[in-house]
Amino acid sequence: MPFKFAASQANCVRNFIFNLFSPRSRGNAALGDLERLTHLVRRYSIEQQQVPQNLFDLVSLKYLETVPIAPPGQKFVIDRKKVEVRLE
Repeated sequence: MPFKFAASQANCVRNFIFNLFSPRSRGNAALGDLERLTHLVRRYSIEQQQVPQNLFDLVSLKYLETVPIAPPGQKFVIDRKKVEVRLE
């Protein structure tokens, strides 16, 4: 006998999948990525006594496992004067 969802459960699953892959949610995820990346860039800067050249410097010293994917048409960039990450 196959497993069946109740109608409300099916709607929850459908909404979850839609939100997971919608461009709007990727934008929200990018904002969280910006905060996390800025925190790691600042930590790196304090501990290494220099601002990283790019996010791959964070990966090479294990501050970050992988560089997150930016929203389509944009990229993560380190602002070396403000010591923060922004989208361009």
